[in-house]
Amino acid sequence: MTSATQEQLLERLPAAFGVKAQSEQTLAKSGLGVRFTGIDLSRQLDANQVEFLLDALSQFRFLCIAGQDLTRFSLAHFERFANHWGALIPHPSNFLRGGKPAQQDGASDGEIELIPYAQRRAAVADTTLPDQLQCLPHESPAALLATNLMGKADDEDVCIKPGGSWHTDVEYERLPIYVSMFLAHQAPTARDARSGNWVQDPGTDDGLETYFEGSSDELMRLRQQLPLDGGTAYADTAAAFAALPAQEQAELERVQVRRRLNAADEGWLAPLVRTDPRSGIKSLHSPVWASRPRVRPAIEVDGMSMEESRVFLDRLEAHVLRPEFRYDHVHVPGDVTIWNNFMTIHASPPIKSNINSLDDARLLYRLSCKGEPALSLPRRDDAQWLANHVAGSYSTPQAIIDV
Repeated sequence: MTSATQEQLLERLPAAFGVKAQSEQTLAKSGLGVRFTGIDLSRQLDANQVEFLLDALSQFRFLCIAGQDLTRFSLAHFERFANHWGALIPHPSNFLRGGKPAQQDGASDGEIELIPYAQRRAAVADTTLPDQLQCLPHESPAALLATNLMGKADDEDVCIKPGGSWHTDVEYERLPIYVSMFLAHQAPTARDARSGNWVQDPGTDDGLETYFEGSSDELMRLRQQLPLDGGTAYADTAAAFAALPAQEQAELERVQVRRRLNAADEGWLAPLVRTDPRSGIKSLHSPVWASRPRVRPAIEVDGMSMEESRVFLDRLEAHVLRPEFRYDHVHVPGDVTIWNNFMTIHASPPIKSNINSLDDARLLYRLSCKGEPALSLPRRDDAQWLANHVAGSYSTPQAIIDV
C-alpha cells in the first residue's frame, strides 16, 4: 500500500510536470513501484523535475515512466536522461580490457578498447528480423541490449532459455551501480493457448547453471518463480528489511560483507544494509551469496567462513524472495523503467530463443549509472573520479546532452 510519505510526494507531481501527468501507485503490495503517464522524456528536464523523480525513486524504489514515442524518443534522449541519475557506465560486453572481452575476463586492469557497433550484439540483433525490427541507432558503449534477437533463425524449433539468477547490477565493484533503467522497444505478444503465457514453465531443474549446488529446495523454488510473459522480476529489499524484527535489523546494520572482482583478490568490505540518502529508508544491498556463479566469486560475511556466510545469506535471500516482496513487471514498448539497485534485486525471465516471428521478439535497452545525481547537465564529474570508477573514463558526449 502507498504510505503517507509516498502520497505527499505524489502531490508534487502536477507542479513538476503539469496537470496532464498522472500516477498509478503502488505497483506491488510491498509499497514498491509507481507508474507515471504524461511525462515526455525527450524534453530537457529542469531541476525541479529531476528533484521530484529522484525523490520518487528514493520512496518507491522502482519507477515506470510510460508512453515515450519511439518515433522521436531516441537512445540519445534516453542517455541524456540517465545522466541525471549518475555517471553512465559502459557495459563490459561493449569493450575489451587488455585486448580480451571484459565480460568474460575477470582482470580489472588493462587498456580499455571500445568495440565498434558493427561487432556488438546489436549488429547481430539487426539481422534476426531485418525487415520488421531494427535496433534504435546508437554508438554509445553504455547501452546494453537485453534481447532474444540472436541472428537469423535456422530450421531448429524455438526453444526456452532459462531465466537468470537474482542479482543487482555490478555490485562487485568498490563503488557499485546506483541506478539501472530499461527502455522497452519490443515486447512479446504471442501466447500459448493452454497456459496463456508467452513461455511454458521450464520446470525445476537442478539449477546448476544458474546457481551453485547445495541450496535448500525451498530457496530454489523461490528463485525459480519467474514471470513467464517476458517481464522482469524484482524483489523489494527495503520492505523485506523493514519486515524483520527490530533487533535483527540492528544486528544486520553492523554486518559487513567482503566483495571481490576475482577469487584471488583480497577484496574489500561493504555494508550489507544501506540507507538511502534522500528518504532515509534502509535496505539490504544484494543479500545474495553467489549471484554470478562461475563469473564472479561468492561473497563472505566478515567474521564468518564461506560456508557460514552461505547459510547466513541464503536465509536472507529466501526472506527477500517471499511473495509479499515480489513484483513482476510487464514491459510495454515506449516505457522507461528505473530501479534503485541498493533497494531491490532483480532477475531476467525465461525467454524464447531461435525466434522467427515479431510476436516473439523481446528488445530492451539498459543503461546503468553510479555516483551522485545531477540536477542540471552536463555533469561535472572529476576526471580522477571517472578514472577510478568508470571504465575508460567514459563521459556522455556533449552532442547527446544537446540532442
